[in-house]
Amino acid sequence: MRAKHVIDRNWDLKKFVTYVRETFRISWKEIYWKVWSYLNLIRCDRCQEYYPIAEMGNCRHHPEPPRIKADGIYEYKCCGETMDVYKVLNGAKGQSGC
Repeated sequence: MRAKHVIDRNWDLKKFVTYVRETFRISWKEIYWKVWSYLNLIRCDRCQEYYPIAEMGNCRHHPEPPRIKADGIYEYKCCGETMDVYKVLNGAKGQSGC
């Protein structure tokens, strides 16, 4: 399923940024870098697709976290790729993931 983008003519950037600042009590610097990370794209070395820097920690290839297959071995349900517990704990995404 793919998201469909629709223009919201009532949306106001200034109101949104002010709301975020007041609601979450974050600095202007943090707001700037968060917005910057969503506006700037980089290309994946494996699949050559562009994605926002803010999504860098998310793996597009493995939509779900790995599950325990055997003692110390984890498996990604989507493709069957296996990984040892130390790689999982260190945040590795797997060889076939992006």
